[in-house]
Amino acid sequence: MGDRARNQGRWEQAEEAYYLAHKLGAGGRVRCEWGMALLALRRHVDAAMAIDRCLRDPGAGTAAERRRYTNGLEKARREVGQLDVDLSHHGALLTIGGEVRDRDASTTGYTYVEPGTHTIKATLPGFLDAEQTVQVEKGKAVKVVLRFVEEPREAPAPAPASTKSATPKKTLARRPAKPLAQPAPPGPFDGTAGAQRIAGIGATAFALTGGLVASSLAAQFAGEAERRVARLRRNTHDSSSWICASPSPAHAVECAEINDFYDAHEVSRDVATGFFIGAGVVAAATIGSFLHDGIERSRHPVRVTPRITGDQAGISFDGVW
Repeated sequence: MGDRARNQGRWEQAEEAYYLAHKLGAGGRVRCEWGMALLALRRHVDAAMAIDRCLRDPGAGTAAERRRYTNGLEKARREVGQLDVDLSHHGALLTIGGEVRDRDASTTGYTYVEPGTHTIKATLPGFLDAEQTVQVEKGKAVKVVLRFVEEPREAPAPAPASTKSATPKKTLARRPAKPLAQPAPPGPFDGTAGAQRIAGIGATAFALTGGLVASSLAAQFAGEAERRVARLRRNTHDSSSWICASPSPAHAVECAEINDFYDAHEVSRDVATGFFIGAGVVAAATIGSFLHDGIERSRHPVRVTPRITGDQAGISFDGVW
């Protein structure tokens, strides 16, 4: 669908199709073609970032396609600026103009920005924020050096000097020592098992959300295919059950697009099914972990309830552990 729209010069439809394919996990040249569509739409920063990352995969496209992608990257680079970032510590959160660019930045790297003035900020727990403002010109690279400084630690306040006069110590009878309090039993989210349960709950919520998104896409693809079939029947006055079984040359292109929508519907439906099956398996394993150790403790139990409302899914926790 993306290639057909690209060949017909419909760049907005091509960009949307390539982006959807990329989000659904299509690899290879799809990301590069998405970047080329962004370039045609003059979204130079997004195009440069997409094509740059795609070309890091040596299997993305044929030799001729990679030459076209490389030429597209150079064209995008001439319209944007490049920031070469040098950090003193890795693992920082890097933002440019308030926009998050990297949540786990390494000590060196680069990115693309629009020409103009930009403020680059890096944050890392335990250190003061590092910040620098630079002027970026079109087609040029600017070096940004950010050095972290540890947060100052407050010295403990000195203990006040005693003003009481020295008096002879008296020997007092000691009360019997109280028995040591027994440690509270571990909760369901303590230790390694607790971390696995939290991961299971998160994976279940993620799979349910992915299934709902894929189901919504499948419905959209099917609805668009049916609308196009109905429109074709009205135009041709053909009421056969499958009008595109033997399409005429005049309707071959439209029938091909209808078939593409049906194919996309089936792929999205299969993806949704896989997500829901995965959610069920992980949820069953997580619930089994709770039942294995029991959820009765000396404190009030926690009730874990999955909830699905409209196009949203999640898990409700009720109680105190």
